[in-house]
Amino acid sequence: MLTFEQLVDGFRGLGVNEGDTLLVHSSYKSLGEVDGGPQTVIRALEAALDTDRDGTLIMPTFNFGFNKGEPWDVRTTPSKMGVLTELVRTDPRAKRVFHPFYSFAVLGKQAEMLGSLRYKSAYERNSVFGKLRDLDGKIMIIGLSYTNSMTFFHHIEQMEGVDYRFLKQFTGQVTDENGNTYVDTFEMLVRDIDKGVITEVDPMGALMEQAGIVKIRKIGEADVKLMKANEVYAFTAREMRRDPHLLYYIKKD
Repeated sequence: MLTFEQLVDGFRGLGVNEGDTLLVHSSYKSLGEVDGGPQTVIRALEAALDTDRDGTLIMPTFNFGFNKGEPWDVRTTPSKMGVLTELVRTDPRAKRVFHPFYSFAVLGKQAEMLGSLRYKSAYERNSVFGKLRDLDGKIMIIGLSYTNSMTFFHHIEQMEGVDYRFLKQFTGQVTDENGNTYVDTFEMLVRDIDKGVITEVDPMGALMEQAGIVKIRKIGEADVKLMKANEVYAFTAREMRRDPHLLYYIKKD
């Protein structure tokens, strides 16, 4: 059974440092049995980062109901990204980024700054993904494939420009932290379904591993990966120009 101390040692051994800004994509179940349950994992991440002082923990609290016409409330709409993300979302200390499909819950030093962001395009330069670069942040993946976790690649696609995705707008009802409800429009760089585009970024992830950009360590039963956002950006921007099919494929009829 994984203990708090083993988790902290594992995260630090992988390269998480006090004062880091860390975005975590996670499968709690992948770790195996944890003493104290999922809350222990969050406590260990906070301890490794020292979120009481200079560290920042960012968890994706994505929910795509808005894209299907459902209202979104920054205070109550749940995360669909797993139990660890929902624990942070409901933490009274956390700040939630206001975006009805790509929201994040943030603990630590940068929570106020990130929580105050207001932007419309999910992957734009002023998004959390862009700020992660400004903060020289890191990305951790706990027990998931790149394809099922690395939303950051879409930020790179939007910044660099690609011909297999396009900006699509979604309009619906949102409610802010003060309980004000109104109709607003947000956008996302979506894949071109008519062209048969299927997201598949594992090939880019494998290349990053070969290049030494990704560190991997077994923590409990999970393969846990760690990488620097700016290194991922520079490598991916270069490699996708050489071969864009490292990030997608075309589904054949």
